[in-house]
Amino acid sequence: MSDMWIVAETPQLAAELVRGAKDIGKGGAVVAFVGGDEAAAKTVVGSGADKAYALPLPADAMWESYATVLAEKAKAEKPKAIMIGSSRRGRDMAAQIAGMLDVPCISDCKKLLIEGNSITADRMVYGGMATKTLKATADTIVVTIGARSFEPLAADPSRAGSVETLPLTGAKAKVTSRKGKEVESVNLGDANLVVGVGRGFVEQSELALAEALVKAMGAELACSRPIAEFFKWLPEERYLGISGQSIKPQVYLAVGISGQAQHVYGVRDSKTIVSVNKDENAPILQLSDYFIVGDLKEILPALTQAFAAK
Repeated sequence: MSDMWIVAETPQLAAELVRGAKDIGKGGAVVAFVGGDEAAAKTVVGSGADKAYALPLPADAMWESYATVLAEKAKAEKPKAIMIGSSRRGRDMAAQIAGMLDVPCISDCKKLLIEGNSITADRMVYGGMATKTLKATADTIVVTIGARSFEPLAADPSRAGSVETLPLTGAKAKVTSRKGKEVESVNLGDANLVVGVGRGFVEQSELALAEALVKAMGAELACSRPIAEFFKWLPEERYLGISGQSIKPQVYLAVGISGQAQHVYGVRDSKTIVSVNKDENAPILQLSDYFIVGDLKEILPALTQAFAAK
């Protein structure tokens, strides 16, 4: 049985992909390549990898530069699949590796299945509104998979497995300087309750209604793309959608969000979706388990009061 490779920038994402690789690989070894030092690689072994390589990033190098190193190694070892975390840098690396190996590259996979010498992959199309099934018969296939697609196995620090460092060699691009980006500390991926706000909020001051509800619920505040990218009312770290974050909370409450395909892609895996919208024909209502049609300026204070009373 051929090996399954996973490539991820962080141990957390690596642990998720290891779980997927073990489920898909049908007995083949799972080899992980993770950003960081050997301590990070050891963590991934504890999460189920049979072998882990640390990918330390020199100060003057880019993460994507590891594509050449990994492609050369893949040519020699011929893994059945290379599963890469679907971050912006991960997607870039996946395309480079596939090009160097001259093999198929399938992006945003939601499901993989090995059948004999072929791999069947399901991927989202049309902004997540439909699924396309592809079959590849190449010896190796490269796929990108988003965060939280798989639940990681329980960590076992005592688990045995090989750990090595894979140095970066032959990088052609050099980083001359780095400038930190000011970001707000938020972890929407781990939140059980998320309230999303959209263009139904006419003025920035109206976001105070959502913030009060978030506080009463003990939730995290998120938004649709226009709120973060166009109006700049909230930081981009809180934007949900096909090019933003994807979440899987117990409850997602969408307020003033119409429910376009790009936004739905980021929230469709929520356990329960509740929406508040004044438009009874808004697409988000079709996706919702529960919804309220009405003015958010009236409904949000009532919901806040109800939660605060508990």
